Amino acid sequence: MNDELKDFIYFMDKENIEKLSNEICKNFYLRKEEIKDKNIEKIQFDNLTFGIYFSKANDNKERILVLKNKKKIKCGYFSINGIKKEFYTDLYFLILHKKEKDKNIIFEELIEKILGIIRIKEINL
Repeated sequence: MNDELKDFIYFMDKENIEKLSNEICKNFYLRKEEIKDKNIEKIQFDNLTFGIYFSKANDNKERILVLKNKKKIKCGYFSINGIKKEFYTDLYFLILHKKEKDKNIIFEELIEKILGIIRIKEINL
């Protein structure tokens, strides 16, 4: 893998969310409560689904890391119009932020970038 990318994209091959979460805790020093199902933001845009983990950065460096698993695994549930559904994805983002208010700004910027990519893809069809 390109050395420039290895700090931003991590490829994993875990068979369930517990093993994925343990790997994330071990490699990124997250606390167990940060990776619980209720703390994973679950996002779905048409066929694109992904989970987002948030963690306070100890080194004061804000960044977004991409975590890609080889296969989709269930990482909890989400509700649409009061109907609870299982949530599967193979794509996760780990957002490291300095302050609580920065978490929302980084999250909004990430969503804007993803929506921009989706729009470009739709136009190129």
